Amino acid sequence: MDIKTIRIAEWNANGLPHHKLELIQFLQDNKTDVLLVSETHCTIRTVLKIPSYSIYHCNHPDGTPHGGAAILIRSALQHHKAPAYQTEKIQAPIIQIKAQLWPFNIAAMYSPPRHKIEAEDCKNFFHHLGNKFIVGGDWNAKHTNWGSRLTTPKGRNLLQSIANCNCSYIYQRGNLHTGLLTQIKRPTCSTSLFI
Repeated sequence: MDIKTIRIAEWNANGLPHHKLELIQFLQDNKTDVLLVSETHCTIRTVLKIPSYSIYHCNHPDGTPHGGAAILIRSALQHHKAPAYQTEKIQAPIIQIKAQLWPFNIAAMYSPPRHKIEAEDCKNFFHHLGNKFIVGGDWNAKHTNWGSRLTTPKGRNLLQSIANCNCSYIYQRGNLHTGLLTQIKRPTCSTSLFI
């Protein structure tokens, strides 16, 4: 399938297995190609199948049903699984999509609120994602730059890392819980991303 546009959505599920019917309805209503899901609360025993979609999980490393992230991608889109990024501080499954001119990585991520993320943690995560990426999820990082009432150390470190890694961010007003970070450095690319 030749990719010209791709519809990406982000969703904090707060327990993905409990919201399967709602999820299927959302995917159908919005014609979503890629869904980045945070707080999946899945374990290695969780089985979730959605018709016409491939699902990639990265659970919390302690194996209990909390945290975690998942990517649901329309099976017809040419893609492959890339190595996940799994730590206590960040859980992120990653896929690589073959676009018209060049491939890029897409990651869903979750960072539990109790963990302080240093700028170095973000830098390591961004480096793991490669040169061209989109990542969306629940950072649990507050900063006035994305409309929060206050700035937390986690938010400050994330903003510093975004600037240092030459990334851009897109967010819903109020927080970066539902934000996307991008680092696609080819301004002449013919692939459009509608988010």
